[in-house]
Parts: sequence; structure tokens; C-alpha cells
Amino acid sequence: MLRLVTIFLFLAALPIAAQGPTAASFIPANLGEAEAQKIEEKIAMVRRDILGKYETSLGELQNQFQKVADLEGALAARAERIRVSTEQALSEKDLVNEPKALRALQQTMIARMQDLVAGVVAESLPKLIEYKKQLTVDGKLDEAFAVKQAIERLQNANVPIARTEPGAIVPAETVIQAYSADRNRADKTYKGVRFVARGIMGGYRIDPADAKTLQVFLSGQNSAGWVQCGFSLNQWRYREDRIGNLTHLVLIAKDGNETRLTRGVQADILGDCTGWDEMVKLSKCDVAR
Repeated sequence: MLRLVTIFLFLAALPIAAQGPTAASFIPANLGEAEAQKIEEKIAMVRRDILGKYETSLGELQNQFQKVADLEGALAARAERIRVSTEQALSEKDLVNEPKALRALQQTMIARMQDLVAGVVAESLPKLIEYKKQLTVDGKLDEAFAVKQAIERLQNANVPIARTEPGAIVPAETVIQAYSADRNRADKTYKGVRFVARGIMGGYRIDPADAKTLQVFLSGQNSAGWVQCGFSLNQWRYREDRIGNLTHLVLIAKDGNETRLTRGVQADILGDCTGWDEMVKLSKCDVAR
């Protein structure tokens, strides 16, 4: 009879403990909002830079049209150059149908701007999330809520919500960060989708509330938090192997195929995202193949 596995690093506490004493008491109440303002200024700088390059490219495109005596194309490029100089904006609503060369240039610049802005937001979120957590722990709830609103504002204004494709591989730190930043937004991206969570296996145990479910926990590379993956013991058997100083979880499918998961080693687990309940949760899990 298989032994019940009790190995389990105590989830929410471990990442915080590993970071040492929290700096919550040293964070001024308005620091999170000030940080969000810096991010918005950086985003504005990125947009200005792209628009400047777009104006230059429009001038070059206009010259190309002029050289081949394409009056309509030259007029369209000039009109767009004037519009951009006046409005200092470029989005999908500004796309033209003709000439095709102008539309292609617009699409390229919009995609470049979206990628760069999304990169700025993604790079900045961990610090804001940490501010929100620390202010909450410190009891500065209004200030923490202000940071939460700043995070929502940054994401909603600059990063379109995109539903994850079924079967897609999603790094554990990505989905953990998404739920730490804005649970409602994360639900629109992940909840109800069956995808592959890729993370570091941190521990496993029988579900305390359901002896028929084995819980496997994945962490991200650089993020505090967990993705809890539930395996039904009606569909899976398991055993624990010890080799040297390492303990391995061996999952055994109904057809007898075995998969070895090792604590501290990357694992891919397929499951249905059910959202957030103290951590990100996946149900009806399977080993990704």
C-alpha cells in the first residue's frame, strides 16, 4: 500500500521567510503611487520615442511614393504625418485601408509600441505587488488599496486582456504574478482554461480536505507564491522514491506509465485553472506530454 506523502514546504510562509524581515514599516504610505507615476512616465517616454520614429518613417514613405509618382500614396502619408504630429497618438482605430504600405507601417509601429509598453508594465509589476503586500501586512489598508488601483490602471490602460489558448505553456511565475496583481483580470485570462503550468516542483501532499486528491505545488523562478495542482487518486497512483539526498514523487497513470517529479526541478503540469483560493489552483491535472 502506498505511503501517504507528507512532504510539504509550508507554502505562503516559506517565500516570505526566505526574504528576511519585511520592509513594510519602512515604506512611506505614498511610495506605491509614486512608483506607479514613474512607470506611467516611462510608458509615455516609450510612446513618444515610437511616435518620433513613426513620423520619420512616414516622411521616408512619402518620399518613396513621390519618386514613383504615386500622388494618392504621397498625400495619404503626408496626411498621416500631420495627424500624428498633431494628435501624438497611434492605435488600431487610426489604421487605413489604402495604401497598403502605409497600413503595414502602422501595424508594425502599433505592435512595437504594444510590445515595449507591455514590457515596461511587466517589468514594473513585481515591485508594486510587493508594495501592496507589505502595506497590507503593515495594516496600511487604504494605501495598499491605492497601489492595487494603480496596478489595475497601469494594466487596463496599457496591456490588452488576452485569453490564454487551451494547451498553452504558461510559466508558473506569470500566472502567479497575474493573480497577485489583479485577480479579476487574471480570471479573464486564465480561469476555465486548461493549460500547462511550467514551474519548479516545491512539494506535494494529500489534500487535507479530500483524501482522494494529491496536491503538487509549483513555484516560479523569481516569484513568491504557488500553483496548486490537484491529481485525482481515482486516476493516478503514486509512490515516493528516495535516491541519495533527493526525494522523488513518481506518478503512475492507469496504463502504467510513470513520471518522476523531483523537488527543485522544473515540471510541466496540465490542468484546468479554477482561479485563486489562497493560491492559484489547477484541477483535473495530468502530466504534460
